[in-house]
Amino acid sequence: MAQKNKQGSFFSTIFRIIPIVIKMYPLQLLSICTIDLLLGMFLGLNTIALDRFFHAIQYYAVGSTPFANIFYALLFLFVCIAANPVLNGFNDVISFDYERKVTGKLGEMLNRKCEKQDPVNFEDITFLEKINKAQEGLKNTFKLAIDILDALFAYIPYFLVISVYLYRLSPMLLLVIVLFFVPDIFSQAFKGRLYTKLEDNVAPIRRKYEHYEQCIIGKDYFKETRSLGAFNYFSNVYKGALASLNHETMKTQVQSARIELTFKLFTLSGYVGTLLLLVMYLLNGTISVASFGAVLASIDMLMSMLEQFIFYVLGRSMKRVGSVNNFLSFLTEEQYQGKKAILREAPEIIVRSVSFSYPGSTEKAISDVSLVIHSGETVAIVGENGAGKSTFVKLLCGLYIPDKGTIIVGGHDTRDIDRETLMAGMSCVFQHYQRYKMTLAQNVFISNTKTEMDQEKVERSLQKADLSVRKEIFPEGEDTMLSREFDGIDLSGGQWQKVAIARGFYRAHYMILLDEPTSAIDPTQETKLYRTFMELSKDKTSIIVTHRLALTSVADRILVMDHGHIVQEGTHEELMAHDGLYKRMYLAQSKWYK
Repeated sequence: MAQKNKQGSFFSTIFRIIPIVIKMYPLQLLSICTIDLLLGMFLGLNTIALDRFFHAIQYYAVGSTPFANIFYALLFLFVCIAANPVLNGFNDVISFDYERKVTGKLGEMLNRKCEKQDPVNFEDITFLEKINKAQEGLKNTFKLAIDILDALFAYIPYFLVISVYLYRLSPMLLLVIVLFFVPDIFSQAFKGRLYTKLEDNVAPIRRKYEHYEQCIIGKDYFKETRSLGAFNYFSNVYKGALASLNHETMKTQVQSARIELTFKLFTLSGYVGTLLLLVMYLLNGTISVASFGAVLASIDMLMSMLEQFIFYVLGRSMKRVGSVNNFLSFLTEEQYQGKKAILREAPEIIVRSVSFSYPGSTEKAISDVSLVIHSGETVAIVGENGAGKSTFVKLLCGLYIPDKGTIIVGGHDTRDIDRETLMAGMSCVFQHYQRYKMTLAQNVFISNTKTEMDQEKVERSLQKADLSVRKEIFPEGEDTMLSREFDGIDLSGGQWQKVAIARGFYRAHYMILLDEPTSAIDPTQETKLYRTFMELSKDKTSIIVTHRLALTSVADRILVMDHGHIVQEGTHEELMAHDGLYKRMYLAQSKWYK
């Protein structure tokens, strides 16, 4: 199960993300940091260059320096001013490419972490909210890292240069400026706590409104919402969820604004105090007219840089640190690990007193089930909706781990083995298959990507699934794109199901599991597919979940499930000889087969 989210402080979060970002593309990051450093230095040197220029003019006016010194001072000032747009231009170009690549890498880290999670976690609402928070945090992770690096390599060098200059003029001048901006730093810390709390509050609301939005505009929902006339309903619940999200956000922003307004009064006082101190120093001769002019001309930039640093760089960082911490915390989630175990022959499956409940549910989906499926045996699992058939299949293939009891597949306890290597010897076709927006060949090949695509094997798999690749339907043959969104075609439900079955045939396996694999295919084609399946399942352990009982005759044994229990088992003839659930279900469906 997923572990509890760990919250980190601002600095601990920073110390965790910076090494991650540095390791990804170090040379590109070094370029950005070098440009930032030069930018900060030249911005600071602007004031010094201006001071020298004014002094050169002052000394030239009294005849104590040659005109050449004015030229050199002006050239130095020009270089400092011109460096700003040039360096910013280089920084923008490099940073844009760097952001794209780093965000992609961070997304890969998140996806790989999800891949290693226990699949049953994805049935847990709390875990889904963690993923949603992590996805939101991913968007802010790069921005937070760049803000901190900007602070370290651009803002802080600028402040150091200016601090040295001001200290040489008057230590008191520097002290006044710093003291009046210290409260602003504390204001950002308070705001950071507010936005961390906000992120925790809005994550479940955001999941709702994103889902409702898909119900309105999503391709998978479009037909049904329009045909049902449910557009207005989903529009209203979407607006309700968005209003709740905006309410929580606005409440935090109002609190944040009050804090910022209060502390900005200190900033204004600092600005006025600095000007008064400058005038006083000029009048008493502490600083020259040239130095007064240089500081006065640069005071707006200094105050602007201080405000940017505190209210934007630190402010944004404080806002983002909560969501970034959610991303980092998700990366530390416990992940499923086990021993390597590859199936090299049709496995025997031993189920011992197995029970299973979904996260957050007190009701048992599977209750105290025991049986043995022999190597090479074909077993059909039947039962009414909600009987636990699909859940049981997911337990048998190791996707889910029992709460109680054990499942031994090919001599390996599913609780102790690595799921990926176990499933490398299995082929599964589930009822809710995926429609990948790729070519027909890629949709089949995706089931076994460890090797290069075998075009002949793709064609054989499609033939076994009874999917005819005719030019009038597939204009590019196996290379036809199966998505209208990418200038391709779309398929009917039955055709998509055949693609999913072909995917199962393409995968090398010693064990095959079919969960309602033909629910969208007409009965004639379904019978043909099951015959093909029987030929392919020879010498393999095979499990079929189906609601069409006439097709269970292909199985060596039938398991009848009801409310998470196996209530009957046997051949078709044996089960029909007793007045039980199977016979009642079969007779109820018998009119379909006449």
